[in-house]
Amino acid sequence: MKLALSLLLAFSLYAEESRSGTPKTLRTQVRVTTLDQDPTLDRAAFSARLDGNPAKVLRVLGPTDDLVLLLVLDLSGEPTLIDAAREALTEQLNKLPNNQWVGVMKAQDNLTALADPTPDRDKITTVIQDYAATGKAGLLTTAESMASLGHQLLDRSGIRVAVVYITDSNIYNYREDYTNPVINATDSRDLSRRFPDQLVKEKMQKISDQLARYETPFFIVHLNTITDPINEAYRRGLLQLTEESGGLSAFCRSRGEISTAIEKVIAAAANHWSVAVELTRTKLRAVNVTLTNADRPLPNRTRFALGK
Repeated sequence: MKLALSLLLAFSLYAEESRSGTPKTLRTQVRVTTLDQDPTLDRAAFSARLDGNPAKVLRVLGPTDDLVLLLVLDLSGEPTLIDAAREALTEQLNKLPNNQWVGVMKAQDNLTALADPTPDRDKITTVIQDYAATGKAGLLTTAESMASLGHQLLDRSGIRVAVVYITDSNIYNYREDYTNPVINATDSRDLSRRFPDQLVKEKMQKISDQLARYETPFFIVHLNTITDPINEAYRRGLLQLTEESGGLSAFCRSRGEISTAIEKVIAAAANHWSVAVELTRTKLRAVNVTLTNADRPLPNRTRFALGK
């Protein structure tokens, strides 16, 4: 499992600049993410429906199968929170089995590969400890690139892939202004005067629509929950992104919650199921998928945009 993350990232960014819509490969399947349950799911008992009609399950990958975990660091705030995150990450990543490889990215300012996927936990620990937690927040500006990168890894490797963001992003710390400034201060009917979080909601919906083109599950740990109205809209948007991609998010209100949040999210990412479902009508622009396991309905990634 030798993957040059930096080269693939460069290709992904170039492809984003030159394309419109989804990856151009004709899809004959969609890989549907669902989280492991208690009791654990039965590999042989998955069934699927596309837009309400029965569909063939082609392949099932679960918690014991190979995984590439793409860890994205997006940190620039309180050092004590960041130090707690470094410690918890080191502990949880060291618990992963050797067939689960970890790559590390930096999100703030410009998306950069810090370490290609590797089973070498000492190397990953060193990268995390040496990471410079400075600059502007980058989660919103890098989400589509990470979704594209994860999708390409899924295509090339045939194994499970998960993107995990560790972030302390504050909506006011982005280079772009998401505070919805009043366009026309003299116009009392200007909706931005009454709904200051509207721009954030619109941005989150746009990103959600972008991520629907890809099959990459997103997982997010937010270290520092801020409760003003615009940051609340931001938090709800992050929750939307993880739920719609089949992942999980955790939001910390204090330093003491960071370790538990990272443990929960890393475990969910490591143990997720990836179920390949056959597409027989490849000209569809979008499809909704539901999964069951031994007649047990599952919460799963449902919405996929397939393009033209």
